[in-house]
Amino acid sequence: MKRDYRIIDSDLHVIEPLGLWRDYIDPEFRDQAPAPSDVPGAICEVGNYIMPPHIDRPERQRAWGLRMRNAADRMIETRPEEKQVMGVTKPEAMLAAMDVEGIDIAVVFRSWASHTIGIDGQDPRFAAALSRAYNRWLADFCAADSARLKVAALIPLHDINCALEEAKFASESLGAITWVLPSQPLNQRQLYDRYYDPLWAAAEEYNVAISFHGNHAAYTDHLANRYHDNLVLGHAAGQPVEMMLALGAVLTGGVLSRYPRLRMAFLEGNCSWLSWWLWALDERWEKWGDAELFGQTELPSELFARHCYVSIEPDEELAVQVIAKQGDANLVLSTDWPHDDSAYPHAIDNFLKLPIAEASQRRILWDNSATLYGL
Repeated sequence: MKRDYRIIDSDLHVIEPLGLWRDYIDPEFRDQAPAPSDVPGAICEVGNYIMPPHIDRPERQRAWGLRMRNAADRMIETRPEEKQVMGVTKPEAMLAAMDVEGIDIAVVFRSWASHTIGIDGQDPRFAAALSRAYNRWLADFCAADSARLKVAALIPLHDINCALEEAKFASESLGAITWVLPSQPLNQRQLYDRYYDPLWAAAEEYNVAISFHGNHAAYTDHLANRYHDNLVLGHAAGQPVEMMLALGAVLTGGVLSRYPRLRMAFLEGNCSWLSWWLWALDERWEKWGDAELFGQTELPSELFARHCYVSIEPDEELAVQVIAKQGDANLVLSTDWPHDDSAYPHAIDNFLKLPIAEASQRRILWDNSATLYGL
């Protein structure tokens, strides 16, 4: 706890060890597991793809290298106990960081694992094997303190049958409380495509939340790929705008009307755009909404209020205006530890300094995440 606030971090992260795929992947795919790369700045290679995505391009190497150097300078001041920028995460380090911030429960999300399956045209069975390996490893990681660390399972979308199989395994065998999907389209397929309907139906059956999370500059149709030489613009636009589009897809494409028991989170994309975006979607739905095609009669804002949650950044001052307009029932908080742009060790302190009423702070820090994730 921080002071007397109970806190759920809706989106804490691990930095995965490269060896997890070798150790946890099914034997059939072990020779294809992500492997070390000689490309400057690279974390690994997955087949012919370099991670981070496009790091083999000189302009991307420059931008990424600048990020890492600046991050190292900041972290020397704020995290002297950490020996490496974005180094591999250990459970004891995560629990210690949670204690510093006063976090009671963390929902634990991937970092690099999503990039290994964020590739258009990837073999669906291989993507499923990569997801299964990561999810097995994450369950073992969270077992260090299962009361405080909760599994957010990675779900591959290349093939709906593989997605359903992994979702079932994650919920039944690993105790996952949410299924994690990318915010950008995969294989040019929109989230409201009826192809995904079996996955939404399964989420209702298992009473599990769906969480959308960004993947910067993925090997897909991603906005950030316009700006490989400009990380500021690529990240500032790519993360929020892809999240806005994912939210817009489910709010205007009938998903939440067809599956009225779904709960969906839209994470690490800011929230200050929310009021305008809902207004814009409502205004256009009233004029042009295709109720017959999408099976939707409600306004996007009505569906949002009933089904959706958006994460607030700990120092996002404009969120005060969102609360004034939309209320506080659909906001959750993420510290984004251990990433270099996290405000750790003062993320929660920064949030509590915002001019937000105490009752709203308590709902954002605990109640809303508890409802979202069924805790």
